[in-house]
Amino acid sequence: MKSPLLTLILCSRNDSYMGNSRWRLESSINLALLNAERANFLDQLEIIVSDWGSEIPLREVLQLVPEAESRVKFVHTSKDISIIEQKDSKFPEVIALNAAARRASGEYIGRIDNDTVVGEEFFKKFAQLNQNNPIDELDLKDSFLFVERRSVPFRISRLSLNLNQIDSFITFFKNHFRIESATDWGKEFWWSPVGIMIFHRNIWQACRGYDERLIYWGWMEGDLALRLGQKHAVVEFSKFVGNDFYHLEHYPSLTAYKDRNGPATPRQKNDPVFEGLSYTVNKDDWGLWQKEGITFLDYKLVESQKWLAILLNQLFFAPRILIGLLLRKIDQIRMHGSDFFSEKVSSLRISLGKIKSKVFKLIVS
Repeated sequence: MKSPLLTLILCSRNDSYMGNSRWRLESSINLALLNAERANFLDQLEIIVSDWGSEIPLREVLQLVPEAESRVKFVHTSKDISIIEQKDSKFPEVIALNAAARRASGEYIGRIDNDTVVGEEFFKKFAQLNQNNPIDELDLKDSFLFVERRSVPFRISRLSLNLNQIDSFITFFKNHFRIESATDWGKEFWWSPVGIMIFHRNIWQACRGYDERLIYWGWMEGDLALRLGQKHAVVEFSKFVGNDFYHLEHYPSLTAYKDRNGPATPRQKNDPVFEGLSYTVNKDDWGLWQKEGITFLDYKLVESQKWLAILLNQLFFAPRILIGLLLRKIDQIRMHGSDFFSEKVSSLRISLGKIKSKVFKLIVS
């Protein structure tokens, strides 16, 4: 089988971290697959979940869509090994993500959070960029690429809506979600919460991934941006693909990210280091390579769940098909109708946009 163009890596654990963590993870994986399918990108996508120390592995409890088979894989680190590797950290993302990256087969490897939805437009634009690269402004194979994400309000994400509902909400209101940007508090764009951080697999191998000494919270991507910036371009990738990443918020309010290491989530932080950084870090066995206690398995849909999943999938697409047909009909009428009618339709679209904005403000207020 041909290697995929893109591997998405993420890490998680079978627990209830900050509420409905399993729902957020399922939504993230399922919508990535379905959005990739809409973008004709599904066969170019691989998703690897690093399951850190779960007593009951995530692959046994997640309810994923049929498209997950052969495309979603799980690196499971046993609880015994995770306790040794994490030392006094609660969750060493750097090691967990490196374990996924080391086993990825995609030409590009992109890290997302386990509660971030990747949109259809990203897959379309990334595929197009790959076909027409390098260009004067960008060389995908020689760049550290970073995109900031948008925030789905906690008032909505806490409800654990079904797949169709959360997808429809994101689709309808996505342009109204706040972009979570560190530039708002005077930092570089790569200091922001990650929508996606992506670069070529050759760079992953050369730099040996995240610095596995950074086992606490924060500064992971900042460290990589500075290290990789020694040899490659550091690119604000949203200028090319937009901010088509949607974080399922789990804080009761949009507390500034620079303040999130407080009482609400007690944790130790990694100290930012700006000087004397090495391009290559970690030992040859980075990412728990060839270590006992690590399994790497495909997701398998339980036979009894397959028909239910297929039915739900059909129900999921039905409203979109009807809306698509309606919009197509309106466009055909506009193309062949009078200028007067076109002006009326444009005016109606503007009015609907204003109404949508007001409704969104009411929902999140």
